[in-house]
Amino acid sequence: MTPQHAAQIVKLRTLIEDVNVAMLHSLKANGEFYSRPMNTMELDDNANLYFFSDEHTPDEHDIAINNNVSVTYSNPENNTYIALSGKLYLAHDQQKIDQLWIPAMKAWFPAGKQDPKLTLIRVEVSKAEYWNSAESDMVVLFNIIKAVIKGDKFSQGEHERIKFQ
Repeated sequence: MTPQHAAQIVKLRTLIEDVNVAMLHSLKANGEFYSRPMNTMELDDNANLYFFSDEHTPDEHDIAINNNVSVTYSNPENNTYIALSGKLYLAHDQQKIDQLWIPAMKAWFPAGKQDPKLTLIRVEVSKAEYWNSAESDMVVLFNIIKAVIKGDKFSQGEHERIKFQ
């Protein structure tokens, strides 16, 4: 990982922490999209996203055919939007589960870290794109109107595309 990518991961991690819940989108074997909300547990230093799952776990048959996924985050209150794409893997890694576990997860996994329904999803992120204005809706609206009146192009704030692989 280059120093530039390391800095980009830190930036993405900061943006994701403000949103936390993502929509994970995968493709089923029959060609249909399947999307579900997921609570982000970590974006690690190697651009891997981790989620705990059970009933929303993608079918292993579907993953064997196509493990491409996209993950999206949306925080309209902060004008922050993130789109990630990569490969999904089911990780049966008890050490990682122990590392990421938080007590609140018992609401979904009553038997705790040893719950037989508990599965760890790892998304190996290959591309990311984000838009971050971090301005209030009123400021954004004002800047849109100002751009229209002046004939300028509206600046949406930070926007970056990142390739990790």
